Amino acid sequence: MKIYKTSKRPLVLIYVLLLLFLLLIKYALNLVTRFIPFTDYYVLLPLWIVVALFAVLVLPFYFHKCRFTVSSKEITAKGGLIITSKHFMLTEAVKSVTTVITPLSGLTGLNFVVLNTLGAKLMMPFLSKRDALEITAAINNTIRRRKIN
Repeated sequence: MKIYKTSKRPLVLIYVLLLLFLLLIKYALNLVTRFIPFTDYYVLLPLWIVVALFAVLVLPFYFHKCRFTVSSKEITAKGGLIITSKHFMLTEAVKSVTTVITPLSGLTGLNFVVLNTLGAKLMMPFLSKRDALEITAAINNTIRRRKIN
């Protein structure tokens, strides 16, 4: 049984994208003030506060609580923000495994493993490339052994 955690690289990428989004909005407001003069930047303040709270409280908490356990008998996914959810799936029930490895996955950490069963799907997001490939190999070996027997 091995426990996998989410990679921290997607968190940094999300921070950069949020910062770029806020700077883009600020730039757009600067362009608008040339045509419609108003000096109140209080329009941006609530947006900055919401994004800051989201980035400082919600995202790190989600990445910290997310855990995946893979063994020869069962797969467990634990995560959530306020309410923790646990998903159990028997390894014998897995019919196929889909691995999504994005370009520049070594830098971004945006790798996903999707386990498909009859009537259910379990997604393991934000894994490192090594962990995603390791999980896929372990489950594929289990599926192959089951087909041989």
